[in-house]
Amino acid sequence: MTISHIVRREPVGSLFDDLFSDFFNRGGWQLSARPSELPSAVRARLDVVDKGDKYLAILDLPGVRKDDISVTIEGARVSISADSKGEKEVKNGEKVLHTERFASSYARSFELPAEVTEEGADAAFENGVLRLTLPKRAQVSSKRLSVR
Repeated sequence: MTISHIVRREPVGSLFDDLFSDFFNRGGWQLSARPSELPSAVRARLDVVDKGDKYLAILDLPGVRKDDISVTIEGARVSISADSKGEKEVKNGEKVLHTERFASSYARSFELPAEVTEEGADAAFENGVLRLTLPKRAQVSSKRLSVR
């Protein structure tokens, strides 16, 4: 669900709020949320699955373009950030009745149980879903040296 779909229902008796709400609410346009209620960064929905030799991370990033996604991997820590911007305009012929701009940021950072390697790693983005394939780094086993 994107933020633009969240609607806060006011309790009955909020006459004061109704009288002094912004112009567009009085004009019949239903705004999805007041700007002060919108978070500056939204946590993207995330699933991580251990596939044995690799991890599969799936993130929902609705409204984001592929070029606006950043993925950083440092050992076992994975950080993902993305920005989404858009504009909605309502016209009556050539006359603009209402224009609304929105921007949101998604950010997630998580630690995996084992370090991953960038060799063989893959990131694919389709229909608002980012899929990361992160191969586990091979375990370095200790080796016993014989003394001569």
